[in-house]
Amino acid sequence: MAEIKNAIDKTEELARKIWLAGLGAYGHGLSNIQEGYEKMNGSTRRYFDDLVERGTKIEAEAKTKLDQTGDKLKEAGDKLKSQSEKLKAQGEKLKIQGKNLKKDAVKESITAKVDEIRGKVSSKITMPTMPSMPTMPSFGKEEKLTELSAKLDELIGAVTALVAKEAEEKPAPAAKTPTPRKPAAKKPAVSKTAAAKPE
Repeated sequence: MAEIKNAIDKTEELARKIWLAGLGAYGHGLSNIQEGYEKMNGSTRRYFDDLVERGTKIEAEAKTKLDQTGDKLKEAGDKLKSQSEKLKAQGEKLKIQGKNLKKDAVKESITAKVDEIRGKVSSKITMPTMPSMPTMPSFGKEEKLTELSAKLDELIGAVTALVAKEAEEKPAPAAKTPTPRKPAAKKPAVSKTAAAKPE
């Protein structure tokens, strides 16, 4: 029996060693897992801290670039506003020039018409003279011509003033350059006395 008891004691001791080896393996595995977790947790913290640091740098760079872009956009807006004001001023200047051109064109048209009328009137009033003919009395025609010229000048002034007043009251349409009229071809005046046959 001693052998049996001895065998049982050895078996119990072996079972206990197996049990203790299992516990040791579990403890070793548990400590490895805890160390790995702590290592992993520490590296995860470092990784997270690295990401936060990078994010902070990227945010600062992005903010700087956004500020620079905002400044550039503000400068561009200011330039556009300045150019808009310049264009508006040029538009006003062109509008005034258009009004002036219209006034000048009307004046030129009136002056041309008056010159044409003067030419017709003076050709009918003045008598041609020939070198062989004695000078004839004018019978007051020069005075009438001077009087008509003065009245035509007054008429030109009145019409010009009316046109200028009308141009100021009406908005100026797109400026058209008037085509200058050619003065009417003057016909040579034939006096009745020169046309009559000598007797």
